Amino acid sequence: MKNFIIFLVSSLVFISCNHEDAPINNDAEKEWHIGKNEFNKVMDGVKRNYLVHVPKSYNDDTPVPLLFMLHGSSGNGTKFYNISGWVQKSEEENFIAVFPTALKYPILEKNNRLNTKWSADGLASQIPEGYPIKDDIPFFEELINWCKQQFNIDPKRIYISGFSGGGAFVKSRIIDEMNDRFSAASAGNIGLDAVMDIKGRIMPLFQILGSKDPTALEVLGIEELPFSAKELLQIPQIAKQVSNLKKTLSLGNNYTETPNPPKYNVITWQDDLSGQGNESRVLFVNELEHKYPNGLNNPKGVKATDFLWDWFMKYTLP
Repeated sequence: MKNFIIFLVSSLVFISCNHEDAPINNDAEKEWHIGKNEFNKVMDGVKRNYLVHVPKSYNDDTPVPLLFMLHGSSGNGTKFYNISGWVQKSEEENFIAVFPTALKYPILEKNNRLNTKWSADGLASQIPEGYPIKDDIPFFEELINWCKQQFNIDPKRIYISGFSGGGAFVKSRIIDEMNDRFSAASAGNIGLDAVMDIKGRIMPLFQILGSKDPTALEVLGIEELPFSAKELLQIPQIAKQVSNLKKTLSLGNNYTETPNPPKYNVITWQDDLSGQGNESRVLFVNELEHKYPNGLNNPKGVKATDFLWDWFMKYTLP
């Protein structure tokens, strides 16, 4: 009876907070300004919140890239506006950076406590049976369109980076269903849980993995991941995930690595079998835990944005 009551309360919270009839400060049409902007807008019948950073050098006369940063489970856009490093990179490179917030769901393993979650594959197994899931794909479609209306966006240079649950959404949904909108993508971990049948364009994918990420180590039953690509790819579970990735992205077996001990190692698969100029890359960060590396939250001072931005700029939509 206790669990039933919790589920009922959680359902009512979802309805009261997200239903289109609830009072909503729909301010997405208000004028933006240089710096941090926060918006609320009804999209697909629910209130959605997102932050937009406009750099000081932005000029309406010049098309600029667009970057989306997706937080992990239980996080929000404000948190990653503050800690991801993309605000600072936006100022350095002159692009628009967007930090959306996922909707909340009652999570079974947390006694139905509400947590923000993106609608990645597998979400249905984490929440009570029959609980309504809002598909986030239309949310991102509308966000891209909204950004194009507000700013002078280069439509061939739109990128997305996801951490943890945000990365799971990128890998399970975005690279398959929005490969005609995003030029390239980034996520966490290494490889894919299963082979995907990608329809249309194959999107380049950059992944980030820490040697001390407990979410990976717990599954593998080891204390720390090895630094070298050869040793890392000899771990059976990782070898399987990488095999799934290569089949999904039509990549061959050949790879190169660019180690920079003791900080990081970059592993790259460029043996493109699709003829689309595709590539997959992994930034392996030594001593990084389950965090989006921002230069301050890992002993080696690695910043994801320094690697990702230069790599993103290699790719544009056809």
